[in-house]
Amino acid sequence: MEASSDSSSPATLATEPPTRDRARLSSRPERPCDTCRKRKLKCAKAPGHERCVLCIFHDRDCTYEDAPQLRRKRGSGVGQPSPETVDSSTTSGKRRKAITEDATPSLLDQALGLHRTTYFKYIGSSSPQQEKLVDIIHQVGPSQDCLTGTKFRRVAHHVTFLSKPDHDAPLSNDTDRDLEAIESLVSPHGRGLVDLYFGTVHPSYPILHKGVFMEKYKRSYTEFSPPLLAAVYLLAMDWWEFDRELSSQTKPDTGALSQWATKALMDVMHRPRLSSAQAALLLLQRAGCDSWILTSQVVALGEELGLHLDCSDWNIPDWEKGLRRRLSWALFMQDKWGSLIHGRPSHISSSCWQLPDITLDDFPESAADDENKEGSSEVEKGRLLFIHLTRLTMIMTEAKECLYGPHDTRVQAIVRSAGLQGLLELVKPLVVQLKDWMHSLPPELRMSDIKTRKLCSNGYLHLSYFVTEIIIHRHIISNLDSAPSPLIALCRDAARARLERAVAFVDALKPEHLQAFWWFAAPKSLAYIRTYGGLLWATSATEDEAEFYRKKLADFRWGLKVRAKGVGFVTAALKEMEESLSEIDMSRGVAVPESTGG
Repeated sequence: MEASSDSSSPATLATEPPTRDRARLSSRPERPCDTCRKRKLKCAKAPGHERCVLCIFHDRDCTYEDAPQLRRKRGSGVGQPSPETVDSSTTSGKRRKAITEDATPSLLDQALGLHRTTYFKYIGSSSPQQEKLVDIIHQVGPSQDCLTGTKFRRVAHHVTFLSKPDHDAPLSNDTDRDLEAIESLVSPHGRGLVDLYFGTVHPSYPILHKGVFMEKYKRSYTEFSPPLLAAVYLLAMDWWEFDRELSSQTKPDTGALSQWATKALMDVMHRPRLSSAQAALLLLQRAGCDSWILTSQVVALGEELGLHLDCSDWNIPDWEKGLRRRLSWALFMQDKWGSLIHGRPSHISSSCWQLPDITLDDFPESAADDENKEGSSEVEKGRLLFIHLTRLTMIMTEAKECLYGPHDTRVQAIVRSAGLQGLLELVKPLVVQLKDWMHSLPPELRMSDIKTRKLCSNGYLHLSYFVTEIIIHRHIISNLDSAPSPLIALCRDAARARLERAVAFVDALKPEHLQAFWWFAAPKSLAYIRTYGGLLWATSATEDEAEFYRKKLADFRWGLKVRAKGVGFVTAALKEMEESLSEIDMSRGVAVPESTGG
């Protein structure tokens, strides 16, 4: 049932008293507690604890309020939890006895940093916890856990994590309350939104593990970190009309859900988990919701989780290694492209982030996992897109650091000593890398590769390519003073060709492209094209040339306007353009230079 508007805000629910009675009835140890009885589990007390293993895991009291019900024949429905719902503080045998005998092994067994009541922080080489002292004080192992009293977990040689219970974090939150509020806003459409997310968003931006997510969701939405659940719901809502069942229903309040997602994310930032990084990245992908400050926070969060390290030889499940690599690259790309479009220094030093090349083996899904629904995206195409975007990001990063970094005095020195020709020689390797990258694209990533009744996210990959070209040519155009006239004409022709190609790319976008997933950098990337055209207009050598750019940019803006309805990233791009170019009157003439260098 949907919550009313006055009862769904964080401020209102924060003041509501808890509804659970705190009394324990320890005099009936043979009777299962309410939680275990509802889940049809054996209620096993943890050694040295008054509460059962399951209640310790969920950080709740063992209560015995509900009247016993008639015993029914036991089955193995989807409501029965897998082994990870019981904390690994007990021995392996006792942990298995605390769950039903027919439970199957879980993907979350032995995973790092996915515990519901415990978080893990990477211990850096200069941290106070000196490694040799850790070895002496604690016998650390790959599978030891917090409830045994062990504070450390070593996953590889010289790679150790410190575990802490949630209640020791600087800020605490009521996870149950947040989850109930989030679910009440979308109920009864939660499962429909999850299916929609994995059909449209996930194939094009695969930073979750579908198998892990669905395993937990089949049990209960209460298994999740609140901000991640809210982020999945929010992104899926952008494709609400693409689902036959959802489109006929009233769409949930995205504003209220966004408030809960933001609040919940701030609550969990101090308890780093992979789910926290995933939630932040997903929230940043919403059209118009990009934030450099949040990007900075999620980069720091990733380093707490050890995402800046190569996890290839860690003692963790293989599926988590793939997930960590994808998350590491997603954070790296978020930082590098955010640094570019916001004009800020990057927070990531390439020398400190160990990023092995990502491969198809790092993705758990394949073409066999494609959804058959209308409006879904292709899994195989999404895997290739992500891989080639990582490679393009490295080229863009090199170009930005070379031409726009804090040490661009080197570039200026080259221009002073060798002139424009020296600058062209400097950027030539970057231009060659870009050409090689474009030629290496498989057929599936071409803009023309559109399947019937499928969405195609190739657009944001190609848009990122055009922006990388533009940042190189923009710098060249800004350094044409005193160059020989033939060389200036050559550079301006090349710059004009890049603008025309970028505008033609936008004009050729089809509904299958526009309605697909576009990542966070897309709105400002479109604005980048217009400001680049503005630079060419402002530096025009003749009035005819200036008129050409005036018309080209007017056509470009009009093309975006007619495509903006129902397309969030285009609407956000137009708003960005108004903020960055609204004061420039292109109807006037430009100051045409009387002569050029000879």
